[in-house]
Amino acid sequence: MNKQTVKVKISLPMRYDIPNHNGVAYTKEAIENAFGSSNPYMPILMCGDDEWAYPIGVTDGRYYFDWDDKNKVCNVTLDGYMFNTGADIVVNEMEDEKITDFTIRAISILK
Repeated sequence: MNKQTVKVKISLPMRYDIPNHNGVAYTKEAIENAFGSSNPYMPILMCGDDEWAYPIGVTDGRYYFDWDDKNKVCNVTLDGYMFNTGADIVVNEMEDEKITDFTIRAISILK
């Protein structure tokens, strides 16, 4: 496993002007203001059912809005970094102590 910090883009779909799956309706202005006034370096957390949270990354302060007025959805894309991320690989062939062929089984987030 090759552990490293990698750049990521996270897209958060947010319904507006109509209730979302939690029954809450946001306005366009509320969405824009929330991201504009929040900490630009927000932690990216992995959360459990028993209320624990473990930081696995951080946003880097850049975000973009993509408004879909027909479906009343705004996709908010945030740029950031994921810590301790790696590729879970299977080595298929080696030559002169170098991997010459491998298969990627998964992308992993490690503790």
